[in-house]
Amino acid sequence: MLLNNKAYLIEVGCLLLCILLSGQAFAQQREIDSLKGLLARHPKADTTRVIVLNTLAYDYYTTNLDDLKVYGNQALLLANELKYRQGEATAYKNLGLGYLAANANPQALTYFDRSLTIFRSLNDRVDAGKVLNNIGYYYGIIKDHEHELAYFLQAIQEMQGQGGERVKAVILGNIGNSYEAVGKLKEARDYYNQSLKLSIDHKFDGDEASAYANLASVELKEQHYDRALAYCNKALAMKKRSDNFKPRTLATVYGLLGKIYFQQKNYGRARAALQQSEAIANKIGSIEQIESNYYDFYLLDSVKGDYRSALNNYYQYSKLNDSLISVDKNRVVTLYRIKYDSQRRQDENQRLRVEDEKNQAVISQQRIIQAILIIGIIIICGGAMYLKYIYDDTKAKSNIINEQNRVLEASNLVKDKLFSVISHDLRSPITQVIGLLNLLDAGELTMKEMAELTPAVKSSIANTLELLDNLLVWSKDQMQGFHLNREPFNLHQLTAEGIAALSPIIEQKQLEVENKITPETVISADREMLQIVLRNLISNAVKFTRPQGKITISNRIEDNYNIICVADTGIGIKEADIDKIFSFTSHTTLGTANEKGTGIGLKICKDFIELNNGRIWVESKEGQGSKFCVALPV
Repeated sequence: MLLNNKAYLIEVGCLLLCILLSGQAFAQQREIDSLKGLLARHPKADTTRVIVLNTLAYDYYTTNLDDLKVYGNQALLLANELKYRQGEATAYKNLGLGYLAANANPQALTYFDRSLTIFRSLNDRVDAGKVLNNIGYYYGIIKDHEHELAYFLQAIQEMQGQGGERVKAVILGNIGNSYEAVGKLKEARDYYNQSLKLSIDHKFDGDEASAYANLASVELKEQHYDRALAYCNKALAMKKRSDNFKPRTLATVYGLLGKIYFQQKNYGRARAALQQSEAIANKIGSIEQIESNYYDFYLLDSVKGDYRSALNNYYQYSKLNDSLISVDKNRVVTLYRIKYDSQRRQDENQRLRVEDEKNQAVISQQRIIQAILIIGIIIICGGAMYLKYIYDDTKAKSNIINEQNRVLEASNLVKDKLFSVISHDLRSPITQVIGLLNLLDAGELTMKEMAELTPAVKSSIANTLELLDNLLVWSKDQMQGFHLNREPFNLHQLTAEGIAALSPIIEQKQLEVENKITPETVISADREMLQIVLRNLISNAVKFTRPQGKITISNRIEDNYNIICVADTGIGIKEADIDKIFSFTSHTTLGTANEKGTGIGLKICKDFIELNNGRIWVESKEGQGSKFCVALPV
């Protein structure tokens, strides 16, 4: 399939250009988000989507290897379907990088080999050089410096006369690393200087800094500590004026500073530099730097006399070093099998091409091979679909279990809340009444004292009655479920009934309650439920409004909803408590006259309003009153 969306290609091109011009650390997440946005806006299965998927996969190289593999495999499948060879090769290269970063998994070589074969068939020598460089880097990680150097030299040879100057600067530095690893410091310095010159000529700031770090390493090995320190400072100076400074280079520079300061017996600065290197290396997964840091910490701890820490660091160093050198015997066998199979495939393809020209019978043989491959692909796809089915089924069951756990946890919270209410808020008022009656019966209470205590007892009994009503209503809802009985009724009249039911408490606190509901307002809902809601909201307002305060009940029509609001001039609600007041997890506070509450009433309000296809919310500021609003369909 050809690229056919020119406008979208321009958008992709502009995005990639912005990526190159943006700072690496700042732009990376924004770049990933932008690419995901492009995918969402362009669901069409074409080569443009393959390009975006590959770019997105590469962006996850230093941050999330799992996501790299996800997007890399998506790009690979789509590229195969479209027969888009360039995209297929790039996907293989990205997947190889993912396995390379995963502790030098030898599967990386399989993907690099496939990528290299396709790039060479497309005569794309720049990308072929990049893949050869990646293979060399793999062998460097496992300390096979002979093969490392051979592949780096192949890479630079592959790219001769092909452009790609930045990649050349990187490869020249890598060749220098190979020579340095085997002790050929003169050759290493020569290649480092070539990389430095190329980077300066083309203003490759990040690669210039890497070259300075490499030269510092050579000077360190030759015990020219002042020169090594000067090169490290040059590298760090590049960081201050460049957005393209590589985290791997920064980890290397701090590691070198640690080594230099150690040799200069400045152990405090050495440890500080190594700790900075360690933090960066761990973050980006730089295996070789982590290994080097372990050894340097071992030396520092030995000098300090902290032999326990020294032994631990040396153990970690040896463990990582052994894993990188051998990886294990099976991996070594795998590496050579991959190389052998790669060469064998090339020889076999050449033989088939020669025989095809001489004998037409080979054509039928090739068709048989193709049929076998197709069957194999079908089997693989079927297996993949089955695995995906198993995964989806497991995930669905896991979601069900998680939801059941959530419901169970919520149920336990409700149980605890109810026990608290029944054991304290219901028991205390009854205890008060019994105590009062005992005093009265014993003749220890005068009529004057009785008159003084009666209002408080009356208020306590009223609160207890309200609590019992709410508990009964809520229990019925939980055990039997309410049956919605929607009918038209006069909202003004219902509000007046709610105010009248609370008039003793209202009069006691000398509150002004204004029913501003339009007298002719008729609403269609469950009358009993809305009556309970209004009673709870008005009771709440009475409870938290200071004496001689004001409560206003009003309504308005907005967007086909009848919005009923109960506003007060009370003490308001803390901002931190607003999101919790409609749940059983909400704590309760005393009213302005020390009236008690349980938090059940507002939970009931929320449940009943939602049963009537409405919603409830609160607007409040501490010290400035509250306004509870209910929205019901007209």
